[in-house]
Amino acid sequence: MSANLSQLNACTWFSDNAKSLSFQLLHSLQIQQGVQLASLLSVDPILYNDEAVYVWVQRQLDDGLIVDDYALSTLETAFIELVTAHTDQAA
Repeated sequence: MSANLSQLNACTWFSDNAKSLSFQLLHSLQIQQGVQLASLLSVDPILYNDEAVYVWVQRQLDDGLIVDDYALSTLETAFIELVTAHTDQAA
């Protein structure tokens, strides 16, 4: 993960739930480093993929995502839908 991510993790506006779920999402979907996800996730385009995921997950939580046994699955589904929609538009 990038050096900037450690600074973002230390940032107080990322909740512990966002940090945990983001890490799990990055791992479960094997999200690679790069910069292409930021615009797809509608976050600041200067963010690396892992940083973009942290911001996106925090926004999902802020928008009412319930942290339960299904939260990671919900995030995976939403993420895959965004990627699929973007891929379909590009085709």
